[in-house]
Amino acid sequence: MKLTSCRVQNYRSITDSGWVDIDDIAVIVGKNESGKTSFLKALWKFNPFDETEYNIDREWPRGRRKEKSSNKVVVETKFEFSPDEIAQIEGVHESAKGITGVEIARTYAGDYTHNFTPKNPTNEHSVKWVVDLIRNKLPETPQGITEHFQNQYTTKREELIDSLKEADGSSRALEKLPEFKNTLSRLKHPQPPYNQQDQKGVSLLSEIIDSLITEIEATPLLRAVDVVHEIMPTFIYMDDHRAFAGSAQLDEILKHKNEGRLSPDEETIIIIMEKSGLSLEEEVEKGEADDREQRILDMNDASATLTTLIAERWSQKRYEVMFQADGQHFITFVKDVNDKGLIPLEERSKGFQWFFSFDMRFMHETEGNFKNAIILLDEPGLHLHAAAQRDLLERMRAYANGNQLFYTTHLPFMIDFKRLDNIYIAEEKPKEGSRIHKDWALADKDARFTLQAALGLSWSQSLFVGQFNLIVEGVDDFWVLTTFSTMFEDAGQQGIDQRLVITPAGGASKVAYVGTILKGQELNVAVLLDSDTAGEQAFEQLVHQWILKDKLVVMVGDAIGIKPCALEDLFGEEYYLEKINESYAKERDKRVIALDPKTAGKKSIVDRVGDAFAKLKLGEYNKGRVAKRIITDLGKKSLAEVDADTVGKFRKVIDAINGVVASWK
Repeated sequence: MKLTSCRVQNYRSITDSGWVDIDDIAVIVGKNESGKTSFLKALWKFNPFDETEYNIDREWPRGRRKEKSSNKVVVETKFEFSPDEIAQIEGVHESAKGITGVEIARTYAGDYTHNFTPKNPTNEHSVKWVVDLIRNKLPETPQGITEHFQNQYTTKREELIDSLKEADGSSRALEKLPEFKNTLSRLKHPQPPYNQQDQKGVSLLSEIIDSLITEIEATPLLRAVDVVHEIMPTFIYMDDHRAFAGSAQLDEILKHKNEGRLSPDEETIIIIMEKSGLSLEEEVEKGEADDREQRILDMNDASATLTTLIAERWSQKRYEVMFQADGQHFITFVKDVNDKGLIPLEERSKGFQWFFSFDMRFMHETEGNFKNAIILLDEPGLHLHAAAQRDLLERMRAYANGNQLFYTTHLPFMIDFKRLDNIYIAEEKPKEGSRIHKDWALADKDARFTLQAALGLSWSQSLFVGQFNLIVEGVDDFWVLTTFSTMFEDAGQQGIDQRLVITPAGGASKVAYVGTILKGQELNVAVLLDSDTAGEQAFEQLVHQWILKDKLVVMVGDAIGIKPCALEDLFGEEYYLEKINESYAKERDKRVIALDPKTAGKKSIVDRVGDAFAKLKLGEYNKGRVAKRIITDLGKKSLAEVDADTVGKFRKVIDAINGVVASWK
């Protein structure tokens, strides 16, 4: 099951977080007390490894006492099923065919509600199914009963079945079966010892009827729900304070365990011991014994067991572990592959302790598989220096392989600037409570500072940022524009203003993020967008939600007077199709990629090509692949050798871009 989105309500500072989408990783940025931790903890209690209940007295939002109710929903989720899981759900009942996902909510009382999408399995068994079940499992002739009982029982059994044939199925059976069970005692022979003989038959039949009721109550809907809870991901929460010391007094840990007051450090030590094949109770007993040689052998074996287990299951960071015990004093030594010697865990850096502690917890709560988990990390990397925080981001990508990961941060180096679309902002409003959203323009200055610092640092390391900047959607747009600019200059005409630094954003959806952050650095920013659906949405973000005037946004369609229109539409259709067929010669296997003439003028050429690819089952269209071939072709030509209509259109677009630069003077 893959979590696609979630929502937290009525939890601490959160009245309604709003829906938060997630693919593999999502990061929530915000200052302290903005609701980041509350969001993660509410999610964690949705389905934790060890049952942890919501505490309405401690966790209900302040100032809303009159609304307080254990029936209030805390978390809503939306999941989609994998193909194997769809097959498993469909195997429940024919009414489950076509189901692709499920929406699940959980209340303060711990109750779940389920809504399968696009439909629920039936909540009733058919009449035929119920009748066949009763005929097959409710015997016609119970063993050991008297003839007096049998004669009456046969009549009552047929009356029961006839009454069900006229009803709707499950609900009627659940009403009639208890009534039928209550009549059995009245069928017994009136005289002893025959009535005692019949009582045995009554008891046997009562057990069968109870099992029938249980089976009928398990409707296809409930059976599908059971499957969902078998395959639902485990939610794992860890904050930056779960790093632990490797030394402990085992008898003290056992005492705290029996008293129900284990500390997080002690819980982690017990997990490590269990994964190593050690029993806390047994080791406490051995601590009082005299056989030290056997205990040394046990510790060596446990060390090798855990080291091997980690090596087999987790390739991202390899550890070597060694346990030593002296009486009740238990010590954990650990090193990674880059270390020369074993060092007591409490002498390692807090960052190392964090890594090791989380790996143990991760292994424990996924039962050694490191799969099917929703990982919730609260402010990871606080104890790491900047370079190590970047390494942690790489490690977290590995954690998200086969899992999904939410993490919170206010650290610039903990934001992955390559994944701007997965960044959420947490902030608390006086009357609204905490919200989780993507509206960067509405973010408070603390959240903006983190984002600006992160992106500023990243770009200062990876891109040349100038005083005059043009943001384009993709790298293929960068190639085409700079190529034509050079061709114009070679022909003695004006190309793109030399002061402009062109920066690809990685898609229309990211143009607003990149443009706004550069604007926040007090740089001059212009944006070039395709006149298609994605480009119009980006324009809406930039102009209506962000601080960027519409004159700073150049729409390709406006520049040449044609809509819808992407940069690729500036080429002639015949020429562009020729380059597509050349680029995809192997995949199309002598078939010709052609465009539907009915969509001309209604869709951009890129969308039309996408339709053609879908029709021929060629997979997803990669326009960058074709752009490379076009650039190679143009590199062999002068401007005079290019189609005049194409040259004229690019002239208009470049003039529009330069017009923005002129407005900055």
